[in-house]
Amino acid sequence: MRSQRLVSCLLLLQGKRRLTARELAGRLEVSMRTVYRDVDALCQSGVPIHMERGPRGGIVLADDYRRALAQFTSDELQSLLAAGPGPMTDVGIRSQPQALQKLAGALPAEQRRAAEASRNRLLLDHNRWSRGEQPAPLLVRLRKASELDRRVRMTYRDRGGAESERRIDPLGLVAKAGIWYLVAREDEKGFRTFRADRIVEIVELSETFARPADFDLAAHWNASVASIESAPESTYDVVMRVRRDALPRVTSFWKAVTLETDEETSTLRIAFPSREIAIAHLLVMGDASSIVSPPELTAAIVECAAATLERFAPARA
Repeated sequence: MRSQRLVSCLLLLQGKRRLTARELAGRLEVSMRTVYRDVDALCQSGVPIHMERGPRGGIVLADDYRRALAQFTSDELQSLLAAGPGPMTDVGIRSQPQALQKLAGALPAEQRRAAEASRNRLLLDHNRWSRGEQPAPLLVRLRKASELDRRVRMTYRDRGGAESERRIDPLGLVAKAGIWYLVAREDEKGFRTFRADRIVEIVELSETFARPADFDLAAHWNASVASIESAPESTYDVVMRVRRDALPRVTSFWKAVTLETDEETSTLRIAFPSREIAIAHLLVMGDASSIVSPPELTAAIVECAAATLERFAPARA
């Protein structure tokens, strides 16, 4: 996109002040004619760029403008450079290392050294533990359909495993803790949110849709989250003792409050969505956990385990 190329051109000149049209063309992977058009566009937008002729000439960015661009505080640099590879790679955007390299190259030497030191001391990993495989090929296609305002026919699997076909207008994608969601408008049902890992297949249709003029993805998502979090939630609370090395297998999925901790275990209060889910999860935990309360849950797990053995043991013999 031209806007991205103009920013890249500006950052390259910020880093070196003077570059020839041939050097810029090589770094931006465009023709010299395109470079001249881009420089003219930057000049028309008010960026102080000029041409210097002669053997040491080139395209030059004014010193005062370069210094203004480079005035980052330490906190600003950390916020820009601390993020590690995140969910954006799932939708086909893998340009973060190049973008950070361009930014670092545009900094004065002292700030560049501080930026490198900061990257070795602070890292943000946006993905939760055991987030599961995200459907990257589908996400890439959904992103493009959203950018082109292209209607989509989607096969979707609900929580119970039932599949249905839907015609939707893909308005945007949201990653929450590394899990992707599709915000869309469905015929006669209004705005809907779908988990991307439950999308079985999509078919981009030839027809386009008119995006709502007042739709704001961030505002819509924040309102949805607030509505969900404010709604009363019925849970099945369990107090359990968990081995320290097995904690991520619990805390990555369920709301947990730590009640006490020793060298080997932590005692947690877990808010499971239901009694059945609590039984299933504790069976999977095996000897990595034990139940403190409610006492009736232990008998229920034993009963469930016995029924499972009775059903599958003959098939294993």
